[in-house]
Amino acid sequence: MSSLPRVPQGLATAAAALGIALLALLLPVRSISQAIFAGSFALALIVFRVFGRLFGRTALGIPRLGPWTSVYLGQFALLAAALPALAVNRLAALVLGWSLPLVALVFAGAIAAGVRELRLSRTAPRLDLLALMGLGSVAVVAAIYSSHLSALGLDLHEHVAWTREILARGFVPLDEGNTGILADYPRTFHLMAALWNAAGLGAPAGPFVKSMPFLQNALAVLAVAEQAVELQAARGDGTRRRWEIALALAFYVYAFLLMPLVYPTGDLFGTPRFSSGGLLLLPVVLLAIARAHDSPRATLASLACAPLLLAWALTWNPVVAPMLLLATLPVLVAFWLALGPPRMPGSKTRAAAVGIAGGLAILVLAQDPWVLQTAGQRVASCRRILARAGLLTFDEAVQRGLATPREKSVRNAEPAPPCGDVRCIFALAGAAFRDALWLPLVSLRAGMGDLQRIALSPSVQQLRDAFKGLLPFRPTPMADYAGLPFVSFVAAGALFWAWSAVRQRRLDDAGSGDGGRLLVSSLVGLAAAAVALAFAAGLAAALNDQRHESIILAGYLGVAGLHVSLGFLWLPFSAATLVLVAPLFARLTSRAREAGPPRSRRAMVLANAGLLLWIALPLVARLNLHRPIQHRGFWGPLGIEDLRALRQVEEAIPASDGVIVPAEHANIANWEHWVLPSGDTAALLPYGERRYLFNVYLGASYPLSWGDLDKKLCSDDPAIRSSFLDRTGSRWALVRDLRAPDATAALHQPRMCSGRISLAALGAELPAVRERRGIFLFRIHRDSAGSAQPSR
Repeated sequence: MSSLPRVPQGLATAAAALGIALLALLLPVRSISQAIFAGSFALALIVFRVFGRLFGRTALGIPRLGPWTSVYLGQFALLAAALPALAVNRLAALVLGWSLPLVALVFAGAIAAGVRELRLSRTAPRLDLLALMGLGSVAVVAAIYSSHLSALGLDLHEHVAWTREILARGFVPLDEGNTGILADYPRTFHLMAALWNAAGLGAPAGPFVKSMPFLQNALAVLAVAEQAVELQAARGDGTRRRWEIALALAFYVYAFLLMPLVYPTGDLFGTPRFSSGGLLLLPVVLLAIARAHDSPRATLASLACAPLLLAWALTWNPVVAPMLLLATLPVLVAFWLALGPPRMPGSKTRAAAVGIAGGLAILVLAQDPWVLQTAGQRVASCRRILARAGLLTFDEAVQRGLATPREKSVRNAEPAPPCGDVRCIFALAGAAFRDALWLPLVSLRAGMGDLQRIALSPSVQQLRDAFKGLLPFRPTPMADYAGLPFVSFVAAGALFWAWSAVRQRRLDDAGSGDGGRLLVSSLVGLAAAAVALAFAAGLAAALNDQRHESIILAGYLGVAGLHVSLGFLWLPFSAATLVLVAPLFARLTSRAREAGPPRSRRAMVLANAGLLLWIALPLVARLNLHRPIQHRGFWGPLGIEDLRALRQVEEAIPASDGVIVPAEHANIANWEHWVLPSGDTAALLPYGERRYLFNVYLGASYPLSWGDLDKKLCSDDPAIRSSFLDRTGSRWALVRDLRAPDATAALHQPRMCSGRISLAALGAELPAVRERRGIFLFRIHRDSAGSAQPSR
């Protein structure tokens, strides 16, 4: 045995860390599909970590960032670096007629960054318990969302389709579905999701897009936690591992028990807004990095990124831009005053950083279809430039007869401005500001009322919603029964810090000085942010002129607290954790020094047992994630084998032909008109590669509206129906029916026009051209479409 070569300590540590990480990653896997996506997420994490470490080393001057901080910064570094590459790729598509897929661009950059990082990196590997808990948590979420590929709802249906389009083309398309009509939804969220998808080697996009609310908020939360660990470990008391354990447990409780990071809404609607936490917290994380690593460049980055961050926010979802000013800025100012980050570099470096950020911001805006659509509708010169590029705004397409007026709003009210002059606007703004200033007092009164009711007659109903009114943001998505423990924990930390300060105890020796400053600054910053958001919501409501767009803006600002809460409430929770565990750690350290070194054999056994429990802990989170586990999809489950069957069916359809699918006109909450694909077919359509009608407002369906379905395709006049099929080039009908025993049953089942007629009445005929896994493709015979009558 003595003749065997000894494995180097660093290599053994790296191998052990890799093995434990793989175990944490694969424990939640229950199927081949989940294993594929676990590998895809792992590869994406590695790619982003490479970019993040390179960014930290070259841009921030930090030789070693934490694993999750590297991933968190790496995704934004890649998002910024991709902008010029996407522009070149778009130019190649225009000139050469082809472009590289996004996977090729991402991995070309990742290989170059990885080679450079290997040359520069000299840091020894270590087992990070906080990183391990984060990996296990991501693995659980990835396993849940990859159990099937369905979009879960209308909102994600569109987001998955747009993400796939960017992934395939290697740039953000300006028009919708090759129609030449500018798209009307911003695309930075979809570009970020496509980068994650590409870094995972282009697996089906559904699980990546569904995971974005969790990923974006959890990455920011874990990055903040890693900076807190760095601040405490810098004191040199040898308790890094304890701080990792404390903050990792806090993250577990926060992400799975207190805040619904995994599943914030019923069918994951508002996904970009719920995924905006990572974007909004970026300056705060950079400031924490500057303080933890004593990095002047990180201090500069927290401010210099403002132009780029604002452009990203605007093209993530327009309502995120005001949240950046109303929520991020107050918290950033509070943290700046409390932490005292290093001074920024000289004026030349500052000017260069702002210039780079400004140039990238221009690229963001110039490559976003929503920005160009908005500019084209309002600025004549922009409209002329777009026309030279062969692009039309939607209004121009309607005027030329290439698109149907959307008429999405059910209530087409005439504008009724509440103010006719500037004085009136200032008066409404003053009233909104006064109401917002009362918010902290209103919250305190609500909390005192809850405390009184619980003390006098506690009940399950009161405990479920207790102290939610005391939280700074209204409304908040905090889980049932979570308000009481969250507020109690933060209040305990604040009271303990205040009591210690009054007694003039030196908490710095216990390692909680930074925790106290973080707690106070986070509470002050969140209070200011809550007032600012309440003011904006109140002013938007007061200035609402009853137009559809105005009502939507007021509504979005009114619920902005839902989106901000997911990530921002971690700041006081983690700070309270630092304050409350610091005395305990100080005592443990003191006792350990008095007792001397432990027995090595006993310590090894306890460490291994604890590590196994630590790896298994995220699996318990599945018990709290009943909604996504039980959700079979808004339309039905979908697997990789179903996508393979869809591709086989689509091979029979020429790319230029239109395909009719089951759809219905929905009046959602007597608020908006939508055309929705229906039944089992809808789950397939985000992954479709042909011209499907009617598929929400995607691709070939983009120029159409609910009137085309009700008044043309579903018209009682056969000539009108036949004319519509001719105009759209619809020669096929596709349906997925998992309950149909054969093609005849699938063809004759009434499923169109509010269930009045079947596909056969539209001219679809037997035999089925293709049939795979419940997917039936029929050819439409025009004479039959013209002569068939809808059944009453």
